[in-house]
Formats: sequence, structure tokens, C-alpha cells
Amino acid sequence: MFKSTFAAAAAFVLGAGAASAATFDFTTLSLDSNSQLTVDGLTVTAYAGIYADRPFSGPNKDEILAADCSVSSTCDGYVSQSPEGLGVAGNDGFIFSDSPFIDGAVFNDLLTLSFGQTVDFTEVAFSYWDSNDSFDLFIDGVLVTPEERTGDTPYPLSGLTGTSISFGADSVFDQFKLASITVAPVPLPAAGLMLLGGLGGLAAVGRRKKKA
Repeated sequence: MFKSTFAAAAAFVLGAGAASAATFDFTTLSLDSNSQLTVDGLTVTAYAGIYADRPFSGPNKDEILAADCSVSSTCDGYVSQSPEGLGVAGNDGFIFSDSPFIDGAVFNDLLTLSFGQTVDFTEVAFSYWDSNDSFDLFIDGVLVTPEERTGDTPYPLSGLTGTSISFGADSVFDQFKLASITVAPVPLPAAGLMLLGGLGGLAAVGRRKKKA
């Protein structure tokens, strides 16, 4: 019995640790009415928000003002999707309409992807991206330095882990869409390995009792 229980637990733990990467391609796959998309058993929810750009460190660093405009009176943006990917659209409540891009033309747009579990972020790809574009990056609502990230697309995110990731634009020259993102579920933490160790110990005790 102990042997079969240990084998089953080991299979579960190793299976959890071997989870493969999932790519959410927003140029070919659409969000549902709840702004969600499931790929390989992993679900992402997209939110439109705004943030304050403060080019200083410490207490004056960039800060998210509203991660989800649908439940905030601070903004009225919404997630826009097209064959080129995801953006943030809306208006300022007065005259100007915000284009369906992640940009800084009206507000400092923020697009957040929440996975509901811890994942390793691998890379992100943007459309309408050029040498004038840059983005600010938040993991679980916290700014990740350096600010004003630039570079080629796809952009590597290796080494970053969290349950949510946010992409912001603060300049009128920033105008892009989120085309895709690749993530991988984080393997079972040490608690899972401790479980295996405990079951292994019980199995050893069981074998000793049988010999006695």
C-alpha cells in the first residue's frame, strides 16, 4: 500500500514540476466575454487600467492607479482586441478618445494579464512595435526596474515570476499592442518534495515492521 501511495504521489509531484510552457497568441485566439482565454489548461484574464509615471526611484516610483477600470471610477478604459493583439481603449470623459493601443496619448495605459497562479514569464511579443516604443513593467502590481524598457520583439522575460504581469506606456510616442505572451506554471514548491520525503519515511517504517 505504501509503495503504491508513494508512486502515485511521486507521479503527481513530478507531473506538476514538468508543466510545459503555454503561449497565448492574441492575434489568433480571442478573449471570451469575461476577457479570459485558456491555453493548455492555464487561464489568463486581461484587464485595462492606468498608472502614474514618475521617473524617480523610492517613494516616487511608478504607481498603478487603477489595475481594472471596470471596477474603478478613476478610468473607463477597456481591453480592446483585434487581429493584431490586445490594447486599451476608452476616453477621458471629456473630449478625447483613447486609441485602441497601449499608449500614453490620453492616459498612461496599462494592460494587465492575471493567471490566478504563479507562473514563470518567458517572453512577450508586441505588434506595431518600433524603435520609438518603450514600456514599463509591473509584476504583481510592483514596478520592475529598469523603467522604459526597449528592445526587439519578442522581448525576453526570463527570470521573472508572479501571478500577474502589467505592461504600461507613458509617452505619446509609445503605441503598441500585446501580440502574445509565453509562460510556464511554476513547479510544485518544496512542500511537495517534503510530502514525498514523508511518504518515503512511512514506507520505510512499513518495511521494517514487516521484517520484524
